Parts: sequence; structure tokens; C-alpha cells
Amino acid sequence: MSRIVIGIVQASFTAYPPENAEKAYSLVKRNYREADLIVLPEYSMTNPLQLRDPFKVYELSEYATSSRFLATFIRLANELGAGIVVHFIERTDVPPKSRSTVVLVTSRGEVLPVYSKMHLFDAYGYRESEFFEPGTSLGKIVSLNGFPIAFAVCYDLRFPELFRSYAVLGVNVFVVQAGWVKGPLKEEILDKLASARAHENTAYVVVANQTSEMFTGRSGVFSPWGYRELDMGISEKYSEHSIFLDEVEKARTTIPTIRQSLDKWEIKLKAPKVSSG
Repeated sequence: MSRIVIGIVQASFTAYPPENAEKAYSLVKRNYREADLIVLPEYSMTNPLQLRDPFKVYELSEYATSSRFLATFIRLANELGAGIVVHFIERTDVPPKSRSTVVLVTSRGEVLPVYSKMHLFDAYGYRESEFFEPGTSLGKIVSLNGFPIAFAVCYDLRFPELFRSYAVLGVNVFVVQAGWVKGPLKEEILDKLASARAHENTAYVVVANQTSEMFTGRSGVFSPWGYRELDMGISEKYSEHSIFLDEVEKARTTIPTIRQSLDKWEIKLKAPKVSSG
């Protein structure tokens, strides 16, 4: 039976990358059992909502190839023999904007940027686009023990087109890093969106979310049938959960939504707009 074990970090992170790296390292190191892939939440490198200044965020950004922040997770991945999905503030050549990027540190310590957040959080009165350049393409699909895995970040959950675009390419696990801000019914909204993305694509959805006075917590795993299998509540913790390839296969045989949608729809990402000089 093909399976992988997912580890999820749920914690509160500050604006300071060295402090955050050490906190994540210690939490995982103390509690790790057998995870194949460990997922950190969004803004676990630095929190723009605390800094409130794009220039300050840019000053903390790094290039993936020379990052001191990522060095901690290279060491951890080598020690554990597990992959680690890190949220990374990636430096660009257009200050003060950086990129909100998902980086996979492989079990061999390789650093692979796999996705830059496409849908920036310009909602609820906040403008994430003042801090970040949006990604313009689908991310890399990573295969682990028979599971094709794709990545998304927080606000992306509200865009089912992104998830279906991956599903038609064979993806059966979506890893979502989140900094889901508290507000009226926001926990329920996170739960319903993740359940919907899982059910409509008959795929697992893994959500790693921050928890604090600012963020909702409730990280977890959602099954290909659309129900929540793991609920991490609101406390800081590290949890592990097994997912199974045969559950995806059973769900996709019973509920063939992907094949049926391809009979009637063409799923295609528009070419990015080019700004005129």
C-alpha cells in the first residue's frame, strides 16, 4: 500500500528570520517520528503583517541559493532524511517588492523553489501586492512515492481554477501554506474552502497554518472525499498524518469529476500581462 507521512508545523512566527528558523527547527526536532515531507506555514520566515513596510520586508528577503534562513532547514532535512516545505521571502530585482515563494528542501538538502504565490491577498482592506510580485505560472509538480504533489499559498485556496489546473495534470496532493487571518467565521471559511478543493479534485489537501492572536490555526489534512481527517486545533504543535494512494484511486473511480470536467471544459492559465514602458 503506497503511502506517505506528512508532518505539519503549526506555530506563531515573528518578523525575525533567525528566531523563526530556530523555533521551527526545535519544534520539529523534538517531535519528529517518521514524516516523509514536513510543511511549514506561510510567513514562517518573516511576517509582513507585523512589519507593515515593504522596504523592511525586502531587507529581510534573500536569494534561495545563498539563504542563511534556508541553511537551517538544509541541516534539518539532512538530519531527518525528510523533505521540508518552507515559505520563503525571495529577493527580486524590483525593490521594494519580493516574492512569496514555496521552497522545497529535499531529503538530500537540495533547495528547489517550486511555486511563487499567484493570487496575492488584496482583500479585506489589505494589499499584499504592495509587498510582493505575483507569480505568473503554475508551480513545479513534485513526485514522492507515487504521489504527484503541487503547492499553493493561503489566498490561492479561493481560486479553484488553480487546483483544477494541477488536478488535470495528475496531481493528487495539494500542499497549502497559510497565514489565515482571524475574523468573523474565518476558521469555517478555511475549513470549507479546503474541503471543497479536496472533494472537487478528489485529492488530499494539506494545510499548514499559523496560530496566534492574528492567525486562526486549524491546520490539518482533508481527504479526497472532502472531509477533514486531521484537525490540529489552535495550539502550537507539530503533528504527523499518513495519506494513502489507494484512497485517491477509490475516490477518483467513484467520483470521476476530473474526467467529466475535461469532457466539457478547457482549463488554461492566461498569459501574464506585459506592462508597457
